[in-house]
Amino acid sequence: MSMIKRGKVLLGALALVTSMGVATETSEAYVPLLGDLDRARRARDATLELDVAAARKILDGADTSDTALALETARLLLYEGDCDGAVTVLSRPDLTNRPEAMELGDVSRGCARATAGTLTIRDDRIIVRLQDDEDRALVPLIVDVALRARDNLAKDLGVELPLPMRIDLVRDQFTLAAMTGLPEEAAQTTGTVAVAKWGRVTMISPRATVNGYAWLDTLAHELTHLALTRGTRDKAPLWLQEGVAKRQEVRWRDAEPLDDFPPVDVVARVGLDKGLGVELDKIGPSIAMLPSAEQAQVAFAEVASFVRYWAREAGEEALPQLVVRLKAAESSKDFEQAIAEVSAADFQTWVKRWRAHITGLPKDLPPDLEPGAMPANVKEIAQRIRLGELLQGRGHARAASIERARAHALVPHEPSVRCHLAESLLAMGDTQNAAPLVERIEDVHNRFGRWHSLNGLLHPDPIDLDRPFRFGIALDPLEPAVACEEKVAPELPKDPIRAAICEAARRVPR
Repeated sequence: MSMIKRGKVLLGALALVTSMGVATETSEAYVPLLGDLDRARRARDATLELDVAAARKILDGADTSDTALALETARLLLYEGDCDGAVTVLSRPDLTNRPEAMELGDVSRGCARATAGTLTIRDDRIIVRLQDDEDRALVPLIVDVALRARDNLAKDLGVELPLPMRIDLVRDQFTLAAMTGLPEEAAQTTGTVAVAKWGRVTMISPRATVNGYAWLDTLAHELTHLALTRGTRDKAPLWLQEGVAKRQEVRWRDAEPLDDFPPVDVVARVGLDKGLGVELDKIGPSIAMLPSAEQAQVAFAEVASFVRYWAREAGEEALPQLVVRLKAAESSKDFEQAIAEVSAADFQTWVKRWRAHITGLPKDLPPDLEPGAMPANVKEIAQRIRLGELLQGRGHARAASIERARAHALVPHEPSVRCHLAESLLAMGDTQNAAPLVERIEDVHNRFGRWHSLNGLLHPDPIDLDRPFRFGIALDPLEPAVACEEKVAPELPKDPIRAAICEAARRVPR
């Protein structure tokens, strides 16, 4: 799950738009910034469009006493990745206590602390900053996916992300929050693993999560946020930001199993029926800041379902045309006019049509996939999984298989439990009973890296032997068994990039 907090600041005496049609509130004691407000606005617009060269040109030679230009200089430095420089500017006495500088100051200081001693790998196309040197092996895949996603966004949205693109890989949610301004509690509540803001993508390393996550799709998702920010000058409402990002996160690659499972249309309908839904234009500043993971899941399904429906019904050209029009929008009325112009109906009419569409769909959602669903025997399942893990770790594969088989009987569609059981059976030499556990993708209800690597081992694809291992790496690249394609040390994958990832996974076990 990835989120982008939609924050804005005040510039001069004007209250700028935070989300379409909603103005930032000002304090009664507010003292406007002084200086060349028009020049500051142009610099800010260029920065939001990720055109840092243009912003730098506008700000070059700025009067040091001009507080409006100083604020935009700090913003530009943050977008350029110079967090220490931004902190220095924002430490000026004439900016320290100004409300416009508070968020920038907090993020700049958090970023400066987090990036101290980081490893930076750069070329003309991508700048990747790593908190953990052992994540260096992931960089070639990050670069490859970022460039492919960039090409896809240019085609689908008509927006070309400028080079170099900036990507930070961090250790934990605490650092993610510090570098982006997202409250850490919100990140933990909704399971946020990445944020696109301040001109870059900040992601948690797959090493930091128990079973990895869809980190490559997440990267494509977050780059979509940057493209929409650039294309609309950060005026896209949240539902459009998140809905388009969910749509684009898989369009950079070929279709894979479980890409739309459970179907977002059905999750949205079930969530609305359960009272977990949110009005599309009233989600708030960020999906990451909703009060529960269940509501965040439903909100993501809602926006993904709506955007997919709207794009299909309005035609493929409607979305890039809407992006162009939003750039010039100044109010909610402008937004309503823009969406009506590109799709022959206003937003509320489209919402009614979409709701009628999903209401007419069957609610065929397995009980374990309903928002907020928990297994009835969750305590017993957890105990058997843990006991099986301890027994397996001590070399008692047969005893471990008994506990894991009992857990599998309680949650038959859970791929992690299937993999645990298969691991024990393989250690016993029982390939015959292990193989069916990882044979049919239809038998599992969520994506899990090791399911694919075991599938590749026990069910080689005669057409594309590498396919299941690619799927596994895209989900859990730093689990040794997945990264090493189930090979036993010192054997390595043939692909040199994946061989390096395998070595990193073995060298520093998660």
